[in-house]
Amino acid sequence: MTPQQYCQDKVIKKGSSLHHSLRFLPVEQREALLALYAFFREVKDISYECSQQQLAYAKFQWWLEEIAQTFAGKPSHPVCQVLADPIKNYHLSRPEFFKIIEGFLLDLAVTRYTSFSEVEDYCKRTSGKLSVLCSKVMGYHHSNTLKYAENLGIALELTYRLRYLRRDVQQGRLYFPQEELEKFKVSEQTLFGGQWDEKVQSLCKYQTARIRTYYHEAFKCLNPADCILQESGLVRSQLALATLQEIEKDGYQLFHHHITLPSWRKWWITGRTRWLVKKGCKLNYTLPE
Repeated sequence: MTPQQYCQDKVIKKGSSLHHSLRFLPVEQREALLALYAFFREVKDISYECSQQQLAYAKFQWWLEEIAQTFAGKPSHPVCQVLADPIKNYHLSRPEFFKIIEGFLLDLAVTRYTSFSEVEDYCKRTSGKLSVLCSKVMGYHHSNTLKYAENLGIALELTYRLRYLRRDVQQGRLYFPQEELEKFKVSEQTLFGGQWDEKVQSLCKYQTARIRTYYHEAFKCLNPADCILQESGLVRSQLALATLQEIEKDGYQLFHHHITLPSWRKWWITGRTRWLVKKGCKLNYTLPE
């Protein structure tokens, strides 16, 4: 198996949102992004897959050293072997890779968040940094595009955490801030017990409204001249927003249903988004019915 195939097998599932967002890119960019997503998945999964904290810490430390070796021109892991050229060609910075690793390292010690600012910081360190790295690979002319990328990464991570609420609570993790649980009078026991009621629904509605503001802020920061270059991320954003819309329509039955868009709709959204981008039309954080 080649390092490129390893990266593809790690993150690409046929028909997935990531599959749709990358399929139209030139080979060089596609392979670079696949390697970035594969790296992200490798470090993200450590805290989920390692039941022993000591082993998990050792793995995170190994990745910190592997990234250092990669920037020194001596990668050993298949993912980093693919990343070696993009790091040079797209001027990717070592601190951004370190931030991602350090962000997921928090998952070993932190399973609750007091305030949303703490959750936002976690999202910036993880998906925010990944999104910035991806935007650098896709290219940009205006510095504000990196702010777009950070906001988009936060929005995507928050969407992911809402969608996978059931899985997170089953593993003892909760990304809804404690102060917001108190605001909506939702107890941890309610969520960890998988109980749904109107208070939980109101809490989820509140999370959704905030998620949409991050998509909105992201699109505001993206200069029209960079839209075509950033097409892949925009496709992902529209697929994620459509999923968010379906979660809303389902009444936030997140403990009972896992929302997945049908293949035909993913194709339609991908095609529509690419058409709008090429026509120079502005995307919004809401979708047509």
